Amino acid sequence: MGEACKAAGVLFCVDAIQAVGALRFDVEEIQCDFAMADGHKWLLGPEGLGFFYVREERMNDLSLNEYGWHMIKQAGDYSQTSWEVTDTAMRFECGSPNLLAAHALHASTSLLLNTGIENVEAAVLSKADSLCGLLSDAGAEIITPAHSRGRSGIVTFGTNGRSPKEVWQALMSKGVICMHRGGGIRFSPHFHTPLYRLQQAVSIAAEECLW
Repeated sequence: MGEACKAAGVLFCVDAIQAVGALRFDVEEIQCDFAMADGHKWLLGPEGLGFFYVREERMNDLSLNEYGWHMIKQAGDYSQTSWEVTDTAMRFECGSPNLLAAHALHASTSLLLNTGIENVEAAVLSKADSLCGLLSDAGAEIITPAHSRGRSGIVTFGTNGRSPKEVWQALMSKGVICMHRGGGIRFSPHFHTPLYRLQQAVSIAAEECLW
């Protein structure tokens, strides 16, 4: 897709929140112009802080809608009487940083990097495969495509005619963290989720969906 967008002169922007932290993500490989994600979900950090990537040659293509003290060339020089927007990507970080969230996100990303993103990805995909097997054995309809292209740690399954929202509420009340999406229930185990937790979640889902 990146090659096609580049050939057609189309700017390519990627919402990477369902990839970064779980799968290998290379902005050069996919040839995107912009990418962003929040720190929660697969990055294991808090809400309220994320990242924004912009290809260097595309920085001047974006109009600035907010202005603040962090985005100028001499940030911290309070004696200046005029200011100029910096040439770096700091121009998009205009306000005061969320320092508490920054420390938390640093800790979570350090965990992922120390584990190795290749190891994280392998574990995430393995957990997803195990989950699909457990759900299939329980009689669930797997909505998530089975083919390998575009695989992730997200597994969505049907609710046997029951309202996905009602099933979601029942599962959450029993301590099963999930979400209702795409006409079913979505489980998203991370690399650290033990197999017995998946087995417990599927067992509770089977009771609620009457498989």
